[in-house]
Order: sequence, then C-alpha cells, then structure tokens
Amino acid sequence: MVSQGKEQAIRHLTKADLAFIAVLFDVQDGLADDEGRARNVYRLTFENIQVIHGYLNQTDDGTSFNYEQSSKGLQFKLEDQNEKQTTLADDEVKEPKEGKTYVAILTDPKHITVLVEINPNDISEIIQSSQIPL
Repeated sequence: MVSQGKEQAIRHLTKADLAFIAVLFDVQDGLADDEGRARNVYRLTFENIQVIHGYLNQTDDGTSFNYEQSSKGLQFKLEDQNEKQTTLADDEVKEPKEGKTYVAILTDPKHITVLVEINPNDISEIIQSSQIPL
C-alpha cells in the first residue's frame, strides 16, 4: 500500500539501503493472482530522480520500476489471533498517482517495496532527517 507523509518517509528511509525521491510520470497497472491472493502490479516510471541512499544506475530504462501491493485492502494480523489468521481492512487501497512526489524504497535497482507519497515542500527536511550517521 502506498503510505503518505513525511513521518512515514523518514521512518522507512532510516532503514533503507537503496532509496530515491522522484515525481511519478507514468503508471501502468495490472492484476496478478498468486495462489488465490490477488494483487495489483505496477510498472512505475519516474522523472527528476534524486537518489538518497545507495546507487541507482539511471541508464537502460533506469527510470522504470516494478511495484506491487494487495488489491483489496491491507492484510494484518489480529492481536488476539495466531499468526496464521489474518483479515483484510475495509480501507481502500491507495494507488500510485501520476504527478505526485514519492519516496521509493527498493530491494534492488528494479523493485520498489515501499512507496510513500510526500509533499514536495518536505523534501529537504526528509533528506536531512533520514541521513545515516557515519
């Protein structure tokens, strides 16, 4: 699920090895079904990429990335249930939108695992707050 806000961005960035901030230029979406669990799959193209953590080669289509999320809502564990029992929240899934600014956390140079929508006015504060101490 797409998160929102500078607090979420900073929280995820402090743990990230590979991350960038950019404006989402194009969204191509589809639906995948893996063992009965439907999920939305996306091919996201960004512009004005500013790498915050790690190294990202921006040649050879280095502005497009894969991203996926649950298609019906957030899956979460009930506190009074065991780990195998989960439920879906009724909340709508927030989807990536063209023209918005995002912090993207990646597992490798082509796959985004966390996407956080941010206010462009918060970029400097987010970068400064998320710096890894040397």
